[in-house]
Amino acid sequence: MSLNNILAAKSGITNIESRPNVILTYTGANASKTDDIAKLLMREEINVYTTDCGDKKLRELCPNGSWHMMIVRDGGLAAPSFDIIGNVRKISDIPLLTVSDSCDEIYRTMALAKGADACMDADDFGKYEFKARVISMLRRYLGESAESRSFLAAGGTDTLVNGAISVDRRRREVFSGGNPVKLTAIEYGIVEYLMENCGDVCTVDDIYRRVWRENPYSVRKTVVEHIRRIRSKIEPDPHNPSYIKVVFGVGYKMERAAV
Repeated sequence: MSLNNILAAKSGITNIESRPNVILTYTGANASKTDDIAKLLMREEINVYTTDCGDKKLRELCPNGSWHMMIVRDGGLAAPSFDIIGNVRKISDIPLLTVSDSCDEIYRTMALAKGADACMDADDFGKYEFKARVISMLRRYLGESAESRSFLAAGGTDTLVNGAISVDRRRREVFSGGNPVKLTAIEYGIVEYLMENCGDVCTVDDIYRRVWRENPYSVRKTVVEHIRRIRSKIEPDPHNPSYIKVVFGVGYKMERAAV
């Protein structure tokens, strides 16, 4: 499905008047390395705004009043973008992709811990893979509101409750002990999926396929890091979780709270 079709289908729901807005930011001496990325995305009917100030108030950067994704071009561990990622996550849940000169395991772990949704090595992907990844992340983010409304209109439950954890599907919010929990769009999707299947085991591949909407390939560490972040936000004791339990060698499940 093209982005034009996505936008047409979501008209009036996502408040997007024309094309999606992507912030393309960079660290260090990576400014010149953003040109090819920007040109590639603009050919896909995507508005691209390049800046070296990724932690500014984002709505000031987009004339349409909304922004829908951030791509950070950095130098890996030699010139990381962890501060930018952390600052963005304080004010927004939009999809965030890093493109790095060196995207090794240490870098990916640290970037995901700060709030990145996915990381790619600049030397390891072709233009088609990069384009597909961006469109997939935008499709998921732009489509969430429409899917939620369709589900509720069909008579789906608008509130999921398990012990002290509750999910308001109309507002796409999670509460722990009655207090709102600030989650990214990916984190919310994981919690919602586990709550939908409360008591059942969800494999790592199933979680990734449902939430990221991509075919899973070597995704265990990505899912594990997102689960760790979620636990730190909703569990009374993240090191001894009472809700999100690991099923070793398989995946995770939302443990049913005692009645």
